[in-house]
Amino acid sequence: MNASTHKNIHTVWMIIILAVLSSVFADEVGAKNRKANKLYSKGQYEEALKLYDDALLLEPSSGKLKMNKGSALYRLGELDEAEKSYQDALASQLNKKTTADAHYNLGNIRYKQAEKLESAGDAVSARKKYTGALESYINTLKLRPGDMDAKWNLQLAHQKIDMMKDMQDKNQNDNNKDDNQNQGDQNQQKDNQGDKDDKDNKDNKDNKDQQDNKDQSDNKDQQGNDNKDQQDKEPDKGDQKKEDAERLIEQYADDSDTLNKPKFQRVRIRQPEKDW
Repeated sequence: MNASTHKNIHTVWMIIILAVLSSVFADEVGAKNRKANKLYSKGQYEEALKLYDDALLLEPSSGKLKMNKGSALYRLGELDEAEKSYQDALASQLNKKTTADAHYNLGNIRYKQAEKLESAGDAVSARKKYTGALESYINTLKLRPGDMDAKWNLQLAHQKIDMMKDMQDKNQNDNNKDDNQNQGDQNQQKDNQGDKDDKDNKDNKDNKDQQDNKDQSDNKDQQGNDNKDQQDKEPDKGDQKKEDAERLIEQYADDSDTLNKPKFQRVRIRQPEKDW
């Protein structure tokens, strides 16, 4: 047997071994996936997640396994990880139907994320997630135009986005009113302080002028007395010192009415359809 023949035989055996191993791995992956699906259907999501992870170790490129893992994470409330798992699945090679399902479920994940953010008071991030859900439902309809559930969910997401936009616009307008009112009060206080300072300066000037006039009058009287040899009466002290003008200090307090912002009433809406 020459070297070329020996090499060919070796290659054939390698192909056979790889085929057998591939078949064994495929059977093992399939078995783990089927077992995990049964656990999932019974609500045993943690156990199912472990098996999906084990199966992904054997077949890490499987988009469907990544979707199944994402679904288990979704059920466990791990929404961020579920979103990542579905994004990874969409980066894999999937057929048209599976891709549409992946976009649909990703939309539901993002919708749930948005609800949690909205409940936590993070309206800006919630609106972004609702927008992401909207885009996912649109991608579903591009592949499956007749999907009524996707159409309904798209309307829900659109409704949420509009509601949050209206609420944010109203809050922004209210905040602008508060800022304008505060700025107006500050300007009024500055004007009042300026008027007070001007009045104080005028009063001080009037008092100084009055004192100067009095001093000049006293000097004139004294000089007149010195020139009068026959006068033996006491010198006239002139006009009495005037009393200081009363200072009027106006105190301005910020007593503007507090804006009564109506509480935003959440509209009761349905949850996304076909929620796994």
